[in-house]
Amino acid sequence: MKRYVGIKETKAGNYQVNFRLSKGGRRFWETVEADSMQEASNKRAEIIVRKQKELETPEAEKLRLTSGFATVWEGINDGLLGERKPRKTLLHYQKVFWRMFGEFRSLKFPYMQNPSQLTLAFFEQYKSYYSNELNRPKGLRGELIYVKAIMKRMYKLGFCSEKIIKDIAEHIKKPRPNKKQYPEISNSKINELLAFIKQDRPEYYRPIYFMKRTGRRVEETTLIERRDVVWEGIKPVKINIRAEITKTDEYAPLNQLDSELENFISQAYKESAKHKAPYLFLTKRGKKLYQHRICDYLKEISEKIVGVKITNHYFRHRYWVECGKNNVPIVDAMAISGNKDPDVVIAFYSHSTSEGLAKVLELTRG
Repeated sequence: MKRYVGIKETKAGNYQVNFRLSKGGRRFWETVEADSMQEASNKRAEIIVRKQKELETPEAEKLRLTSGFATVWEGINDGLLGERKPRKTLLHYQKVFWRMFGEFRSLKFPYMQNPSQLTLAFFEQYKSYYSNELNRPKGLRGELIYVKAIMKRMYKLGFCSEKIIKDIAEHIKKPRPNKKQYPEISNSKINELLAFIKQDRPEYYRPIYFMKRTGRRVEETTLIERRDVVWEGIKPVKINIRAEITKTDEYAPLNQLDSELENFISQAYKESAKHKAPYLFLTKRGKKLYQHRICDYLKEISEKIVGVKITNHYFRHRYWVECGKNNVPIVDAMAISGNKDPDVVIAFYSHSTSEGLAKVLELTRG
């Protein structure tokens, strides 16, 4: 007859099970209902596993909560690398993290050694420190966006409590966005600029032209891959903008192309295929394009050609201004640009123009 260790039948259908989790450790007792000694033995094994988890998890959490900030940064950095974030984004995360938990903490909260000691007061004072002592009030909104992103990552990795995340969400509010003043540039000047770029740096012309036509962000434009292009015979008819390359992590396809975009995408696709590269838009050597290089080039060359510095985002702004001037239905404009939030469109892209103002005054002349 098989002998079952740690099990004793007390009455029909009831068994008392006992066990130790370690040699010489405390003995645990529990009563279980079972139809046989075999079933009671199985339940005993399940209870042992459950009890081990109950005892181990709090200790593991305690170790994470008392980890130093250097360990925390290693965890966040590993996550960013695993997500293949652009180098510029990685450096920005690193700069904000150590400005907050390195410089500021050492100066104002030197006793604070790990995330479990973080309080709402820490973040309130950091806001003041960044805005006043570092004299960067205009950059506070962008700084707090990264602060909240860092804290969310910290929480997901188990380095801080849920309470501090809720406190930050409730009390640490971002200031209203600074509305950028975008220059008014005539179509002839924009065409002159694009013509020059096409001759000077055709590899930069491709993504810039695409952004001008579609209002897409540079981040997602440079990450479009050949596999994202949908074909109908020999004609590209759609581009699947994947969720992981958009700002909002939402799938945002470009479902329609006109004849110019079809030819343009076909040429870019052939060039990419020739280099056997995954990305649609490439450098001269068939490598991945980096958005900051496009931006730096555009700033320099636009000042020479147009007389004013513009960045990649100017074309997204211009897209919305042109759609507004021509009374394009907002849902259609959003579908092409991939923007999901009409409130954002109205708040950030509905800028008046001298042409539009002149039309209003003309209408009100009587």
